[in-house]
Formats: sequence, C-alpha cells, structure tokens
Amino acid sequence: MVFPSATAVAALVMSFAVASPLAARTAPRGVSGSAAATMKLAAGLWAPPKKSKPKPARDDDKREEELLRSPSKPGAGPKKRRPIKMDDSQEESEDKAEEGEEAEEGDDEGDEDKPKVTKHRKRVVEEEGEEDDEAPEPISSQPSVIPRLINFGIATAAMRRSFAYNQASLQGDAGFRIGYQLALESFPLVTQPNGWYRTLGVGAWYEKEYGDATHDTADGMFNGYPFSQSRWGFDVRYAIPAGDWVIVMPALGYGRMGADLQRTTPTTPTNCVAATATDPCFGDVKTSYLSIDVHIRVGLTPTLALSLSGGFLYGLGVARGPDQITAEGSASMKGFHVDAGATLLVNSWFAVNAAIPFRRYGFSYDAPTGATFTYRSAADTYYGLIAGIAVLTK
Repeated sequence: MVFPSATAVAALVMSFAVASPLAARTAPRGVSGSAAATMKLAAGLWAPPKKSKPKPARDDDKREEELLRSPSKPGAGPKKRRPIKMDDSQEESEDKAEEGEEAEEGDDEGDEDKPKVTKHRKRVVEEEGEEDDEAPEPISSQPSVIPRLINFGIATAAMRRSFAYNQASLQGDAGFRIGYQLALESFPLVTQPNGWYRTLGVGAWYEKEYGDATHDTADGMFNGYPFSQSRWGFDVRYAIPAGDWVIVMPALGYGRMGADLQRTTPTTPTNCVAATATDPCFGDVKTSYLSIDVHIRVGLTPTLALSLSGGFLYGLGVARGPDQITAEGSASMKGFHVDAGATLLVNSWFAVNAAIPFRRYGFSYDAPTGATFTYRSAADTYYGLIAGIAVLTK
C-alpha cells in the first residue's frame, strides 16, 4: 500500500480548514459524495466554537424571584419591622454623631429592608425635659404673708360711732358699742402648680355691734333706745408678691352699711333739735357702695406680719323712708376707709390678729325745690379695735 507523503497530507488539511460550510454544501456536481462528506467532516472539526445559549431558569428560581418582586397579598405593603432598641455603646456613638442623625433617619425611611433604629435614650431625655417644664413653681412668699387656700377669722369688735349733720343744732349720735366680726379670705386656685390665676381670690366680711342710744335732758333724766350698726361686703382680690416679704393686693368689691335706731315713732331731722329733744330722734342709715381697695402685707418674720389696707367707697344709693336720714330729701354717699393690723402665726394652721379700723361715710343732700330743711350734709364715722383668731389652710 502506498502512503502519501507528509507534504501531501499537510496540503489536504489546509484545504479543508479554508473551505467554508457553504462551499461544502454547494460542492460541484463533479465531486463525488465521499469527497463531499469528507470535506463536511473536516469543516465541522475545524469550525469555530458556537456561543452557548443561557440556560432557562428553573421553575424554583422563577418562583423565588416572583416572591421577592411582589408582595404575597395584592395591595399589601412591606411588613413593618420592629424597632431595635440601642444599647449603651450605640447610644454613646449616637451622641457623638448627632449631626448625621437626620440623614440616617431619612435613609431608614427610604430603605424598607434596613431595620429602623428607635432612639430610646433621646426620647427619655425629651420626656424628662417636658416634665421639668411642667414642674410646679412654688410661691416664695413667707408663711406670714403668703396667700392661703382658706383664711377664716372670728373676732370681737369694739367700735365707736359719731354721726352729725353740718348744722350743729340738729341731734346726732355718739356711742361706743361692742359686737363681733366674721371674715373670710380664700384663694381657691393657690394649690395649682403654675399659672397667674393661683393668686386670684375672694374676700368677705360681716361686722355688727349692739348698744344703746341715749339723750340727756335738762332735768338730769335720760331716755334711750336699743341701737345696732352693721357693715358687710365682699370683693375679688389679686395677690401680687413683691419679693418674699411683701404682698400687694388690689381688690374690687361691693358693700352695705346700716345704722338702726329702734325708735317706735319716727321723726324728721329738722324736728330733732338737740336743745329741745327729750329723747334720741336721729334717723336710720342704709346705704350701698362699690369699694376700690388696696391691701399691703409686710412680713417682719416668718410668723409675724403687719397689714395696711384702704380704699375709696363710691355710694350706689341711700335708702329713703320716714325713719331714715333722707326723710326730707334724697342724698348721695362717698367715703373711704383705712385699716391697720397685725397677724401672728401660732402654728401652720392657727393665728391671732388685731386691727384698728377707721371708716367714714359722707352724705350730701340734694334739696328739692321748695324744701324747708337747711342742712346740706352729714358725716358718719366709725373707729375702734377688732381682735380675734384665724384658722388657716395651705
């Protein structure tokens, strides 16, 4: 058998490599079938490798991708993650990086997969700050002057009255009577922790004295009638602390004053001439007024305080009647009062007090046309001593 030379074999191989599959498929009719097959085989052996197609995804992979891409239920959003509380080390690192906290919070809101960090320590500090803002602010006044929830007093009153017309010939009244006084001062909101309204309070009082009204005659005899005098009122007051030892308290109120001579037969002032009258015959008094007052309390020690109060009395009306000082003509009233006192605390709920009051009511008459009386004014003055005890609550 004759073997081809090495040169012939190399030439045959190169011809197969250069030949394209198209040339192999379109081989001329003159070429034999075996030669064409041989050329196809050689072309297939030397053809460049084909690019492999991507493998189709398995069903399991597709299902997992769909689950990650869409929620399990239609319309349902991503599940909220529970906040993770920070430990001490995280809190310290957070305090050092306060400037970047807001940016980190924004990233946490945008990224649902990251856990949301709850700043537990900062929230506690904010709550403590709010509690500090709402902390009570105690009134710094001393116990002897501080406004109280209730300050109720009962006292003995010894008062002298002096009543006279501007016409000296007419009979007046002068007498010393003994009675009592009840007083109440309350600041109902003083126990509140804060607020301007804590020192808004009310005051009320009632005072009455009893005695006799007598008149001496020329023969040394005298006649008399029972007599009583009273004053009562109430006001709204506001305590303003001026330091720890001083309280300034303006007040606006309403009051009434009365004097009652229990004479069986009334008479006009003109017929009560002092030189000829055989018994007391001055008229009764009934008047109402508005009061504009200022109270000042100064603490000398935590248990001892001095007080001074005074104000203007603006008359609202004077009662008319046959037994009144207005029996012959209408009158108007204006007046004032001044009270100086002291309070000593025995303990936190009990005190003793005393006051020297002075009250003056001035009456001006408006004589009608054809009036026969000649007096045009009258003055009713009271002064004396009031002393008693008081029960206090904080």
